[in-house]
Amino acid sequence: MAQTSDGISMIDCKLEYSVNGSDWTDVSGYAASVDPGSHTRKTGLAYTFDGDTAIIRSGKREPIDLNMRVVYTEGSADPFRDLLAYHEAGSQVYFRYSPKGGDSGEEQFTSDAGYMTDFPWPGGEAESGDVVMLEWKFQCPKLTRGTA
Repeated sequence: MAQTSDGISMIDCKLEYSVNGSDWTDVSGYAASVDPGSHTRKTGLAYTFDGDTAIIRSGKREPIDLNMRVVYTEGSADPFRDLLAYHEAGSQVYFRYSPKGGDSGEEQFTSDAGYMTDFPWPGGEAESGDVVMLEWKFQCPKLTRGTA
């Protein structure tokens, strides 16, 4: 089989969030990375006296943890303020992202309603001069693959 020449990068990724699953807020200008973690399924196993290997069966799927790195800013329309409020209230949120940028027909991955499970406060060191970054953690039952 010939090597593909259709590989893509995440350079144009579009990341959005919603509180109702239909009205989306684009946070691509703040986001630096999206890591959906693994898509795992529980398994169960048993051994018998007759046989050398396990009997394995599948179980339920585990939730998906999305980790997103974003730039911290302090404007009134910046995502930190709103998402912090949703986290503190225990409100459900949705996320979706499109690796190629979200133009019509491009793939996007949309979460079910989930929760911000880890929401850091800004911090850093004086000498580095690095931009302050935050890593949001979000957990949901599943992602759905679709098109923009």
